[in-house]
Amino acid sequence: MAAMSNLRHLKRGEVGPPPPAQDVLRVYGMKFCPYVQRLKLVLTAKGIEHETVNINLAKKPKWFLAKNPRGKVPVIEKNGEILYESDITSEYVDEVYPGRRLRTSDPFRRAKEMIALGDFTESMSGIYGFIQTSNDKKQNTHLIQARKGFAKFDKILQTNAHRYLCGNQPGMTDYMIWPHLERIGATRPEILALYPAIQVYFGRMGEDDAVKACRHSDELHRQFIDGYKSRNWVYDLGTVEEYRFVSSTGGKLKSKM
Repeated sequence: MAAMSNLRHLKRGEVGPPPPAQDVLRVYGMKFCPYVQRLKLVLTAKGIEHETVNINLAKKPKWFLAKNPRGKVPVIEKNGEILYESDITSEYVDEVYPGRRLRTSDPFRRAKEMIALGDFTESMSGIYGFIQTSNDKKQNTHLIQARKGFAKFDKILQTNAHRYLCGNQPGMTDYMIWPHLERIGATRPEILALYPAIQVYFGRMGEDDAVKACRHSDELHRQFIDGYKSRNWVYDLGTVEEYRFVSSTGGKLKSKM
């Protein structure tokens, strides 16, 4: 199964899955959500086994809202315990599961990474605002905001002494940034072309094994974003697999391949 999961998205009115089996980590997600991809990148980079239940976010099932009243993904569940939000769940699994530690241990370097993430987030607010509106004046305002943040981020990358923000291997902050870069590369590559250091970083991240495993094609991204712009939400794009519930009392969740 693809790391981002091709399982069909469950919607309002459908019966929820049985709870995950003992000690099985389950992710409630959405195939095209960049915040779910953050967590999936961390899970994949650390080699953490897990199962996935995809949620139709336009028609959220009541049983899902009972797990997370905020109605957002990702959500993780294990042995009856639930956590949500991409940064919280990602740092949690990095802390409690074995494997390469992805969060930077040095407090000063980690603080600098947070500054870079903040500058990049400023860009993303502009980019997503640009995508959502067809008003020329608003598009221009959002584009100015995006370019301002990208210029700051590009400067940080120029002075960074390592191949990635977190060192000579991608780390937590790199994986928090990548999903948004992936979508810009698919939809607005001409913007990335304006920033040489970001372009180099984009190419390096694209070579990472976890990124490759969790990456969608540019065409698939464009299909989803076209629906996003028109509010015609289509989640089951590309390959779609069905669930097969082994047990109604807590058996392992599987999918038909």
